[in-house]
Amino acid sequence: MTLSQIMYFLAVVKHKTFTQASDELYISQSSLSKQIKALELELGHTLFIREAKENSLTPAGERFLEYATKFSKDYSSMMSDLNQINGNLSKTALILGVLPIINEYSLNNDIVFFQKLIGSSNIYINLLEREQEELQNMMQFGQIDAAILRTDSFDLSKYEYVTYLEEELVLIYPDKMEHLDKEYVTLEEIADHPLISFDESSSLHTTIKQLFHERNLYPRFSYLYKHHEQILSMVNANFGVAVIPGNLVAAAVFPNIRVAHFKKPIKSKICLVRPKNVPASEPLNLLFKYFESTYQEMDKESFS
Repeated sequence: MTLSQIMYFLAVVKHKTFTQASDELYISQSSLSKQIKALELELGHTLFIREAKENSLTPAGERFLEYATKFSKDYSSMMSDLNQINGNLSKTALILGVLPIINEYSLNNDIVFFQKLIGSSNIYINLLEREQEELQNMMQFGQIDAAILRTDSFDLSKYEYVTYLEEELVLIYPDKMEHLDKEYVTLEEIADHPLISFDESSSLHTTIKQLFHERNLYPRFSYLYKHHEQILSMVNANFGVAVIPGNLVAAAVFPNIRVAHFKKPIKSKICLVRPKNVPASEPLNLLFKYFESTYQEMDKESFS
């Protein structure tokens, strides 16, 4: 049982339908349904009576709701209490969720520099690395103050944000596929190749799938992984091709990989995001001001 599963359960209880709950959580209805079924399987009880118009709780669901509600409140209280333990109980914690890209995108340098800027204040940063889907849910349920995540398939209407980086997605392919050795490629040219991709917990998976579907292309996703190193390794071993952010290509480590650019450039954006209608703490306001002053006028499409 995971924290996310409990929060998913509470969202379905709140909205009474999987459709509305999945919209609030920014995940697919099928993913939400799978997580609830996994939770029911672990508990050994059916939690919802599934009907066409709305779902209602079973007796076991009613009982589990009591525990889930208490757990959600206790979790928030626990995090608040623990965040005060940093050698100085008067310090204020800024809980920042971030994709597992800290090293690849030099994010750690930015966070460290920001911490130094506010070093004389009573603020410290609690940094949590999580996957895209979990970060969205944690923001939704107020478990983090803000997140650094990809916004390509993310509805920003309810959020304030600062763009950290806009980068190009590129095609990587094994050197044995000499027919792809050209200045530019198109999605049509690679649609019939085995595609290696990030799994469905990544917004990049949704973005890439949508790009193909917009052109009435339905490629075969042969292998799905959480981490880009696994994708690079599979392409390097000649298992297929992949579309990934150019900043993640490690040609020195994977010598059999070649890179091609798309004729019509495909971009992916990473932003610092926070909910709009939630009062922002002083540390969070300071972080947003730092990102605005540092990145708003900068073109950070590539790293040296």
